[in-house]
Amino acid sequence: MNLLAHPPKPDRQPRLGAADWIEVALQSLVSGGIEAVQITALARTLKVTRGSFYWHFETRDDLLAALIQEWRARNTDVIVEAISDVPTLDEGILELFAVWVDHTRFDPALDGAIRAWAKHDLKLSEVLKAEDTARIDAIASFFERHGFEVKEAFIRARVIYLTQISFYALGIDEDASVAQRLSYLEAYFQSFTGRDIDPDICATYRARVLGEDQL
Repeated sequence: MNLLAHPPKPDRQPRLGAADWIEVALQSLVSGGIEAVQITALARTLKVTRGSFYWHFETRDDLLAALIQEWRARNTDVIVEAISDVPTLDEGILELFAVWVDHTRFDPALDGAIRAWAKHDLKLSEVLKAEDTARIDAIASFFERHGFEVKEAFIRARVIYLTQISFYALGIDEDASVAQRLSYLEAYFQSFTGRDIDPDICATYRARVLGEDQL
C-alpha cells in the first residue's frame, strides 16, 4: 500500500453558470408563474446554496431581466430569422408554420407565461407590446418583399400572427393526426396569402414533416 499516494478526491458537482439559473427559472416561470421564481426555491431545485446565485446575479431583478432577454431571443428572434432570407413566399410561409409547430424553436408555454406575468407588470407589458410589434413587422416586411402592398402586407401579417397567438392562448389541442393537419395546408396558405401554394414546394414540405414525424 502506498502511504504517500493522495486519497481520491470526492466527486464535485460541476459549478453552475448563469445559464443554469436562467433555465431553471424559466421552468419555474412556466410551471408556477412569476411568483414561483424565487432565489431560495431555485437554489433548492439546483441543490445549491443561495450564495451560488450571487456569483452570477446581484439581485432577483437581474435574473428576471435575463429571463425576458432569453424569451425575446427564443420566441422573437426565431420568427425573424425563419423568414429573413427565404427566396419565395411559399417557402417563407411554410418556414413560419414550421417554427410555430416545433416547440423546440418557438416555445408557446414560455410565451404564455410571459403574457400572464405582463398582466401584473406595466413595464413588461410595454416590452411585450414591442415584441409583438417586432414580430408582426418582420412578417409584414416579408410580405412586402414578395410583392404585397404595404397596407395589405401589414394586415396579412397581423392576421397570420394574431391567429397563431390566439391558437396558443385558447389552448386549442388538435386531435387530428399530423397527416390530417397537413391536408389543410393549401387552404391555410390560400387564406393567409390570397394565393395558391406551389404544389412541388407543398409536397416537399409534407414529405419533410411526415419523415421527421416518423423519427
